[in-house]
Amino acid sequence: MLAKKQEHAICPFCCHKFNPNQADFRLSSGKVNTDDKLFNYYLNILHDSIKTATAKAQQNPAVSIEDKTIEYDETDIERYGFVHRITPNNGKGEATEQRLCPNCHNNLPTGYGMRDSILISVLGDARSGKSVFLTVLVAELENNSDFVSKLTFIGDKQVRENFYETYQRPLFREHTLISSTKRKKLPPYAFNFWYQYKDENGSTQENAIDVIFYDIAGEDLRDEVGIRNNGFNIKHSSGIIFLIDPTNFTRLSDLFRFSDAALIDAIPENNSNQAVFDNLYNYFIGMDREKSAIPTALAISKADLFKHVSLSFFGNRPENRIQNLLKDEKHRGAVNMQALKGINHEVKELITHLSEDGVLNNAIGCFKNINCFAVSSLGKKPIVEKISDPDTNETVEKGFIDGQIEPFRVKEPFYWILMRHQLLLKYENGRYEFHGDGPSEEEIEKSLTLWNRILKMFDFFKRFKRM
Repeated sequence: MLAKKQEHAICPFCCHKFNPNQADFRLSSGKVNTDDKLFNYYLNILHDSIKTATAKAQQNPAVSIEDKTIEYDETDIERYGFVHRITPNNGKGEATEQRLCPNCHNNLPTGYGMRDSILISVLGDARSGKSVFLTVLVAELENNSDFVSKLTFIGDKQVRENFYETYQRPLFREHTLISSTKRKKLPPYAFNFWYQYKDENGSTQENAIDVIFYDIAGEDLRDEVGIRNNGFNIKHSSGIIFLIDPTNFTRLSDLFRFSDAALIDAIPENNSNQAVFDNLYNYFIGMDREKSAIPTALAISKADLFKHVSLSFFGNRPENRIQNLLKDEKHRGAVNMQALKGINHEVKELITHLSEDGVLNNAIGCFKNINCFAVSSLGKKPIVEKISDPDTNETVEKGFIDGQIEPFRVKEPFYWILMRHQLLLKYENGRYEFHGDGPSEEEIEKSLTLWNRILKMFDFFKRFKRM
C-alpha cells in the first residue's frame, strides 16, 4: 500500500490546511442557529449577500472534540488517525459522524483526511471542453482498462445530484453537449479512487486516495475579479489540467471551419489563451520569486478534429504525424513513460510547427513542471444546430452527439499528476520505479546550456593560452 497516516489535510472548500484530528462535528439535533464560520465562508469567500449568507449558515450547532459536552472513542485515533464519531453526553443528541472543516465548517467528504488526497483544477478558456473532459474522465476512471479501479463519490448528496444533472445526464443520457460553466464558485467534486498498481518488483498492490476536482468558467479565468472569487483554489492545487482548444490556432481555424463551419463558428471570438495565462500569472505567480511547482498537464483538447483535415507537417513529408496522437495508449498498472514522452514531444513539435509557441512560452513562464498531451473527450465531432431556447425564446446553438462517445487519451494527464506525487509508479526501460523529485525538463535544458557555455569558455582559454 502507498497510503500512510495523514498528518495534514486541506479543506476542499476554503483550502485551509489542518490536522485531520482538528475537525469539528455537526450535531444531529439541537437549536438551529447561525454558524459564524459557515457565514464567513459564504460572505467572504463565495461573496454572497449578508441575507443569503445568513440563510445558508442556519445550521444545527457545531462542536469540537475538546467540547466537554461530547464523548468519543479514543481508539478512533489509532484506527483512523482522527476522531471518527462523537456522542453528546447530555442524553439529548444522537451520535454523529459528520465532520467539518475547522476553518469554514463545510461538511468534509466521508473519511477525508484518512488517505492521501489530491486537488486537481481543470482550466482552459471558454468552450475548450473543460466540463465535458471532467465528465468523461470520471466515467473513464469508473470503467478503467489500465488499472483495476473503482471511483466512488464521497461528497454531499446534493452536490452528487448536481454533478449528475449538470454533467452526466446531458452527455450520457441525452447525448447533448454540456452547457458552458456558469460564472460562479462551483462546489468541489470529491471522489475516492481505489486502484491496483505495480510496485517496484512488478507485483500487484492496491491503494486508495481522495481526488477533488474543480471546474472553473473560462470567463472567470480571464477576469481578475472572477479568478480571485471563483478560482482561489488554483494556487492550492496538487495538479492542473490546462486544456488548449486547437480551434483557436490561427493556421488551423480556417481548415476546421472548412470541415465544419457551424462547429467552429460556435467558438467565441474573444477566446484567448494569452488572456488566461496573463491572469494566472498576475494572480498567483507574479508576486512570487519563482514559478509555480504545481505539475501542469498542457493538453490539446478536441484532438479528434485532426481526423477531418488534411495536414502535412514537419518539412512537407508525406506522413501526417498527428495521426500518432489519435489513439489510446495502454498503462498497465503503471505510467507508460515511453507513451508520455512520445506525446509530449509530438505535441510540442506540433505547436511549434503551427507557430503557436506562445502557448508553450506562456505555460513555461508560469510553471516549472509541464508535460504536453492531446486528448479527445468525445472522439468525434458533435453536431451543432440552432434551436429555440424554451426559457428565453432566443435562438441558440446546441451541440448533439451522434451515437456513443469514443474518447481517447483523457486519463493520461490524470495519471501523470498521480505519478508526479508518487501515487503511481512509472514503467520505463523494463523497470517499475517512483518518479523522483529531480529537476524539471526546463531546468535540465538550462543546466546543459550553462555547461556548454562553460565548456566553450574553457576551450577558448585553452586556445588563448597556446597563442
